[in-house]
Amino acid sequence: METLLKPDLGLMIWTVITFLIMVVILKKVAWGPLLKTLEDREEKIRFEIEAAEKNRAEMERFKADYERQLSEVEARARALLAEAEKKGQENRESILKDAEAQARKIQEKTRQELQAEKEKIARELRSELGGLSMEIAEKIVRKTIDKKVQEDALQDFLKNLK
Repeated sequence: METLLKPDLGLMIWTVITFLIMVVILKKVAWGPLLKTLEDREEKIRFEIEAAEKNRAEMERFKADYERQLSEVEARARALLAEAEKKGQENRESILKDAEAQARKIQEKTRQELQAEKEKIARELRSELGGLSMEIAEKIVRKTIDKKVQEDALQDFLKNLK
């Protein structure tokens, strides 16, 4: 047991040499590829982060462009609606003016027809009165000039007139 507690110089040198050989072998075989894989992964992650930032910036630009186009479309839609409303109002006013003009024409035509009918009835009435007057005059002339006969003829005329 004593030999275990006393350091042996030869054994220590061989242990250190073996350890250093193992470190060199591990560096070439395990740590080198492992560190290269980690560096490659780190590079890939860095590239993906840069690509994501570029994509985000591009998406923000697309969003701003989309919002600008959307506001332009909304402005055009409002303008078109205002124009359509204006044209609708103009059409309404035009239709109302046309309707009023047609109503005036119909009213004037009706007034003219009523005037013509009134004149026709007045002519017919005059003609009728003239005929009745001639008949009365004939009856009076045929009969004697008696006052009684004249009054009877006049009363008869008035009855026929009613």
